[in-house]
Amino acid sequence: MALTIPRHLTPPYLLTPVAVTILGLALILHVHLATAQTTPLPWLVCNTTVNYTEKSAYQANLHRLATTLPSNASSSPALFAVDAAGTVVPDTVYALALCRGDTNDTSACSSCVTNAFRNARRLCALNKGATLYADACILRYADWDFLTNTTSDDDNSQPYVASSHRNVSAAKAAAFDAASARLINATAELAAADPVKRFGTGEESFDETYYPVIYSLAQCTPDMSAADCRACLGDMIRAVTPKYFAGKEGGRAFGVRCNFRFQTFPFFHGNPMLQILQAPPMPPANMNPLGTSEGRALAIAVPTVVLTLALACFCFSSMRIERRKGSIMPSSGETGHTTQAS
Repeated sequence: MALTIPRHLTPPYLLTPVAVTILGLALILHVHLATAQTTPLPWLVCNTTVNYTEKSAYQANLHRLATTLPSNASSSPALFAVDAAGTVVPDTVYALALCRGDTNDTSACSSCVTNAFRNARRLCALNKGATLYADACILRYADWDFLTNTTSDDDNSQPYVASSHRNVSAAKAAAFDAASARLINATAELAAADPVKRFGTGEESFDETYYPVIYSLAQCTPDMSAADCRACLGDMIRAVTPKYFAGKEGGRAFGVRCNFRFQTFPFFHGNPMLQILQAPPMPPANMNPLGTSEGRALAIAVPTVVLTLALACFCFSSMRIERRKGSIMPSSGETGHTTQAS
């Protein structure tokens, strides 16, 4: 499982001793994860335990699938294809290809699967099994039939995870995490309910100043039932979100059978299939409307009291300034600033 470590950290002089200790431990615990994923997509997993030989029947069957599966996936309404080549064990090859559900260009789907086969066969040379995760498609092939069981733990037991380098501001982190979790789960529900592609996209209004909109995507292989798709996404969300995505501006998790992603920028094609609006803030429960007699009396009384206090403070301050002519005051045009971590 892979995880990126943020490049921009709070300066040490702004951290308490306890925070410094916790940060140090976190970096020690996660450094091996950071070094495991230092390259962008595609991510490739080779099964090095079982190999085939050059010019063997297994190699010929794998070549046959590499020729037919790209067009089968791109021509499918679900942008998905599974197939097997060869009937004699141990030379039978099983393969699965899934293109992202928002792919509008069928040639892009075909090209992604074609390149996935090419890269997997080159980088996992003579290995009987490989899994490749690209931004636009997923490919898996193996020498055993993983196609008949869509809920196998083997397919998603170790999802590949990447999180954004950027952290949400501390003041917004808890609310952002809650909003992104709500959006991801709603998008997972939408994807599971799609009978053709098992795919969904969404957006949620959040904070106009810092993070106006959060975007999300969720997908399962279309041969899964709605319940199995939702369970697959739910298990993955629960497993990786609190551990890797807390306080992050974005992240993604890949498994063979399901995957999801969220970001603070649009990353999918087309309009979002789901929109969640930010609820307006609730007024205080004990607020009196100004239309009532109590409200009108309060509206008159409060400014009067404030004005009286302001005049008193002004007179008092004038006398104190006369006594403190030696004090250093800001020059004209200067503004006082509070240093904050960027």
